[in-house]
Amino acid sequence: MVPCQNTREWSHIQTVKRRKILILCIDAGSHDYLAASHLPTLQKLAKAGFYRHANAVIPSVTNVNNVSIATGTFPETHGITTNYHVDRTTGRGEFIEDNRFLLAPTLFETAKASKFADQTALFVTKKKLLRMLETGTDIAVAAEDPPSEYIPIVGQVEPIYSIEINWWLLRAVQETLRKDDPELVYCSTTDWVQHKYAPDAEPAQRHFAVLDQIISEIVDDDPEREIYITADHGMLAKTTALDPGRLLTEHGIPADAIPIIKDRYVAHHSNLGGAAYVFLKNRADTPKAVKKLLCTPGIEEAYCAEDAARTFRLHSERIGDIFVLADETTVFGELETAVEPTDVRSHGSRHESYVPIIGYNSPWSATDFEYNLDIGRLFLESLL
Repeated sequence: MVPCQNTREWSHIQTVKRRKILILCIDAGSHDYLAASHLPTLQKLAKAGFYRHANAVIPSVTNVNNVSIATGTFPETHGITTNYHVDRTTGRGEFIEDNRFLLAPTLFETAKASKFADQTALFVTKKKLLRMLETGTDIAVAAEDPPSEYIPIVGQVEPIYSIEINWWLLRAVQETLRKDDPELVYCSTTDWVQHKYAPDAEPAQRHFAVLDQIISEIVDDDPEREIYITADHGMLAKTTALDPGRLLTEHGIPADAIPIIKDRYVAHHSNLGGAAYVFLKNRADTPKAVKKLLCTPGIEEAYCAEDAARTFRLHSERIGDIFVLADETTVFGELETAVEPTDVRSHGSRHESYVPIIGYNSPWSATDFEYNLDIGRLFLESLL
């Protein structure tokens, strides 16, 4: 029999198990899509770990939520409040497609600075997210325009507007985990499928089924890695489009409105989304403009800038004079008329702000998570 004191001595020289994390943000991977598909791997991960009904950050769009997760902070801290920024002084607008507007460090930067990670990796479908979040990464891949060395390993990349491109992305993650084994990996897909197909449609179910299979293989390769799966927003069918700026102008309150979803991926959503910033020619018109908007069918919520920043934890200098949220079947856009019929699947409002969080091998429990960004927040706190 080995004496107890020898066991104690052995415990002092044991190697501490290296902690490894994979965060997967399935773009528009909301509860209804997961529930409508046969996903045995996600079910097993949830059963072994936890499944949490959580919140996305509002406005429920890609830029805002991916940056929130990847910095562990709200927009009031990281500064990204939209896909399209308008300078309130000059009136000039531009797409947010790089890190010039980012005010907070990424998880990768902190992981490297704290010596948590020797290697960090970022995998995204959209190039814009790569440029926004790549600071602090050792490996950074956008499936939209991947490094040439990935083609022989993963295969020829698919078009950005396809079901297959997300499969390619997750295969690239899998190969990198096998080859380089980075301690921290963040992966974010794109939502072309959900913009085009409802949860019960065969292409949507096939899309999720293949993702589920690849995740299964990733777990088999490294069963001890922490895995967190969430979404940046949901997706719902819309039947009415509304231009809040044109509406106000027609009622004697000169204004312009920019849909927060606005980006270059027009084939996804036609730049129609459930949240918008309204810019008034005269800010003194704010009270009567808010009152008019709240009386308009299709507009569910309207806030002056101060109230919006406080309520949704937005950066007060990077929003419009008024923040509007649509009802479940309405989207906002820059239109030829104030109100138009539409047929589009989109997001941005409160109705698309409910997302899942699946945690596997996590040191935390489901009740520790209220927002998708808590994945990043709790990770950062664990490094202190």
